[in-house]
Amino acid sequence: MLDAKSFDSRELAALETELQAIDAAEGEAMRREREAATAAEKARRDGLRQKLERFNEDRLEAAERAEKAARDLCEAGKLWIAANGDCARIVRALNATGGGAGLLDATETETRLSLMLTNVLKPLVGLRRKFGMIAFPDALGRFAGNWREIEAASTQTEILSVLKGADA
Repeated sequence: MLDAKSFDSRELAALETELQAIDAAEGEAMRREREAATAAEKARRDGLRQKLERFNEDRLEAAERAEKAARDLCEAGKLWIAANGDCARIVRALNATGGGAGLLDATETETRLSLMLTNVLKPLVGLRRKFGMIAFPDALGRFAGNWREIEAASTQTEILSVLKGADA
């Protein structure tokens, strides 16, 4: 055009149209990528919500089971302490000196129970000696295992001594 030569602007218009098409295609590709990223993020968040719902239900069921176990332990502990008290009264009644039942008293039973419970809860608290506001003594190995056997080994001597008494 500067040199007064003929110039075919159709080729330039075609290139401009092609550049516009490329620009539009790039814009569409970016839009699709954003949509895909948004959909992937939505799917990820939906999956996390579903997982949270399951975990929350499991969590609440575990709390319910723990409460039941704790209440059952409390009731069984009351029965155990009361039964030991009954045995202590009978041992004292059968013992000529009126003694010999100290290990069956409530305070001694509570101590043994707490040491047995400490051993059971050790995997829950690990190396710590606290569980929230509850402090535990050292987990003595002799109180680990079957509670019936531990209780029998701890108290059987007092009971057997009066069962095999002079008047038996």
